[in-house]
Amino acid sequence: MKKKKKFLKLGFIVVFVLIFIYLIVRLNIFDKDSLFEFFAASEENTSFGIVFTLLIMVLMIFFVPISWFSALGAFFFGLKGYLYVITGGIMASILSFYIAKIFRKDVIKIINKIYYKKERDLSLEQISKEIENHGVGYVFFMRSMPFIPFSIANYISGLSSISLSKYVLGTALGLAPGQFITTYFFVKAVDIKQNPMGALIAGAIKGAYVLLVILWQRKSKYRTKE
Repeated sequence: MKKKKKFLKLGFIVVFVLIFIYLIVRLNIFDKDSLFEFFAASEENTSFGIVFTLLIMVLMIFFVPISWFSALGAFFFGLKGYLYVITGGIMASILSFYIAKIFRKDVIKIINKIYYKKERDLSLEQISKEIENHGVGYVFFMRSMPFIPFSIANYISGLSSISLSKYVLGTALGLAPGQFITTYFFVKAVDIKQNPMGALIAGAIKGAYVLLVILWQRKSKYRTKE
């Protein structure tokens, strides 16, 4: 039984690595222009919305920033792009959560290398404890604040003892308002020549939201300098 589990894990890792190599070589996934060109070439596909959602889900598992997809979603779908980004983001968060549970030791090594590329005020252990102590509240906090990248937060949560239901609830509540405002801002920014006033209003709403988030961060019991 143990050997079977070992082979299954090894098989999953091999597939995971092969997919990653393919995405790097074929799509150059860490280059915004390459991703834009790929999605633009697929825009005429009748299932483009499904393709977009599934692909961004996979890309977020490989640490591509969710903010990129907010802009792409707004450009290709308008406000409807919000639904695709939210759906893809939640699916990616659930998959990453389970990957962290199954491949705990390997995930810890990878996350450590990525997270500590720059100096941090909070260690991964501290964040994990905060998630365990505060549950939904801290997951909501992480999703609302830019102090930790979306994909890394997914894996750290999977390494903690938080339940899937609380994790998904915190993720959905945290993503919903910020992503909607961001998508709305990008939609109006694309249309700035035809509707400059709309773009200004969207910019003001986005600015007000960022200010509100900063003020909340300063007053929050989860406060961090990250």
